[in-house]
Amino acid sequence: MKNIKVLICTALVAVSFFACKKANDRVVPERLSSAQAASPAVAASAAGVTVLAAPIAEAKIYKLIKGYNKDDKFEASGVYYLNGYFYVASDNRFEIAKIRQTLPENSNENSLLGSGSGDSGFEGITYAAKSTPAFFVVEEAVEHGSRYQPRIREYNSNMVYQSSLWADYYFTEANSNKGFEGIAWVARGGDDYLLGLVEGTGKIAVLKKNNNQWQKVTEITLPSPASFTDYSELTVYGNRVAITSQQDSKLWVGTLNSTDWTITGGKTYEFPKGNSSGVVGSGNNVLYANIEGVSFISDTQIVVVSDKAKSDQPAYQKFKDQSVHVFNLPL
Repeated sequence: MKNIKVLICTALVAVSFFACKKANDRVVPERLSSAQAASPAVAASAAGVTVLAAPIAEAKIYKLIKGYNKDDKFEASGVYYLNGYFYVASDNRFEIAKIRQTLPENSNENSLLGSGSGDSGFEGITYAAKSTPAFFVVEEAVEHGSRYQPRIREYNSNMVYQSSLWADYYFTEANSNKGFEGIAWVARGGDDYLLGLVEGTGKIAVLKKNNNQWQKVTEITLPSPASFTDYSELTVYGNRVAITSQQDSKLWVGTLNSTDWTITGGKTYEFPKGNSSGVVGSGNNVLYANIEGVSFISDTQIVVVSDKAKSDQPAYQKFKDQSVHVFNLPL
């Protein structure tokens, strides 16, 4: 019976499974058992895409923050990992969720920072580890005169709002919903830069701050292996760049050149599939169809967050929406 199952699985998904090492104890959430932490690893598909193992931890955001329930929406659109916490931006909230890495549920360790009412339009968050640390949050594309531009909000290290500047990048009303889906901070030559990922094209704008705006310096074209249907977030970790696609349920990791603004190499990962009950590994349904944020925890581990599933999506994709997910990332 076991052999039959293996043959069927091979025919359906064209992958072969291998065992992996136990997850690093330093970053595995404390409440996981050793058996959970050592879940099956990855499989390489015929197309050269590495399928990630089941997440070592995940949780609905409303379950993590005290005083909230399933009727409260957290349409997560960006995440940044810093010093044991996940900072999560949502496009329907002005507050930033600060969530302990171990994902304790209904816990005072988790909180909402900042204030504001209504939909924020936030689509990405990053952190600048400079002499005066700062967080940056981007609004996808906001009407500004006759055009639409991304607007970048700056916060101090305690997530207190400081100021906003426009990005020197322009959209029309028709494509304003395909604007900046993510940002990442890069320090180079003593200057601060932000990279802005365009959802509709995959282009990455390189922006340098002046007194009036974030001025466009150049634009990066991704290599062909990173050609996705859409582009939902990017993050930079050292010289590594990670980019997600929610429609393709994939992640791509490449190398940012240290001397010019190019990205080379790269490896593609696919988020694991599962059954119609949301169980990973026991079916061929796309479960992670709403990934909109990514950040590195370490060289071999990432955190991603997911937006709210749309009404026309399959019901089983709601099992993984509005959540935080931690995955091991094989090199």
